[in-house]
Amino acid sequence: MKKNIVSSVMLVLFVCSIFAFGAKDSSSQNTRTVIDQIGDAVVLPQNIERVVIASVWPLASVYCLAFGTDQIVGLDPAIISAAENSMLIKKYPDLSNKPSSFSKNGVLNVEELIKLKPDVILYSSGIMADRDAARRAGIPAVGFSLDVKDFNAVETINSWMSLLGEVMGKDIRNNDYIAYGNTIQELVASRVKNIDEREKPSCMFIHRYTETGVGIPGLNTWADYWITASGGRNAAASVSGTPTVTMEQIYQWNPQKIFITNFNDALPSDLYDSTFHTFDFSTVDAVKNKQVRKVPLGMYRWYVTCSDSPMMLLWMAKQNQPEAFADIDLNAYMREFYKRFYNMNLSDAELDMIYNPAREASGGIKNK
Repeated sequence: MKKNIVSSVMLVLFVCSIFAFGAKDSSSQNTRTVIDQIGDAVVLPQNIERVVIASVWPLASVYCLAFGTDQIVGLDPAIISAAENSMLIKKYPDLSNKPSSFSKNGVLNVEELIKLKPDVILYSSGIMADRDAARRAGIPAVGFSLDVKDFNAVETINSWMSLLGEVMGKDIRNNDYIAYGNTIQELVASRVKNIDEREKPSCMFIHRYTETGVGIPGLNTWADYWITASGGRNAAASVSGTPTVTMEQIYQWNPQKIFITNFNDALPSDLYDSTFHTFDFSTVDAVKNKQVRKVPLGMYRWYVTCSDSPMMLLWMAKQNQPEAFADIDLNAYMREFYKRFYNMNLSDAELDMIYNPAREASGGIKNK
């Protein structure tokens, strides 16, 4: 009797050990690890079905391009606001209804995040508080860098596509979009590489403004990449980042061309008519020669990395080196690009809206 009991116990223990080993093995098979763009090893479920996009706002346009919207269960409110003033909402109207209450004033609410039950949170490498919040919620978080290869927007997009493929468990490194972006980058580079420095216009971006000065991007910015990659010279190359400078400094730089980003509501007419707050640009060459342009806004604000970055590079090239790119029909490229990657047939009105974004589409401060 005692011998039978011992044998039964040993059999139970043996069976339990088999199940325990099997469970452990199954668990390892149900997870995988990716290395994000800040170097974190992030353990993810084998299948990603619920995605939250937090502080890496431009990524939404890239994600939708690659995977649509079905698996998105949460978007930062700033992403929805930008989408509603862009072509993104026309292609993906359901973005307006995605939950966003998990983020208020850029701060993630752990309890609200947990309610969404996401498999992964995608965030900007510059907003480490998002990663911390995700960890408190017990949710894997993958960081995306905004400044891959010195803010090269096309290379950044390509790296985002590759990382998104890893996150979603799909190899998209060789997809058509990445190849197309490389083709546009090579086209522009081949035409500007032999242009004499004296033939390159002095360019300046206006990114933001306050009552006391104007935020001008210098080195280590998207502006510097766009300008130099498209055959221009950065007038603000003596500064780094995006400092707020005085008009006296701008007078000294005296740019031949000015580009206004979509993160403030100023328009070229404000500079031409001297209605740009209290700032007087009337003596600046770009204003005197009517060479001020508002940066286009397609699927997202073109100044930063977004899914339209190949088109931004081509647009900039036509602005800075019109003769070298005289044979490039930008409208034709835009229509082909949107049809090819978004299955959208752009009308003349839609093209005009992209090239000339309204003041209300601004993501920044209001003009006074």
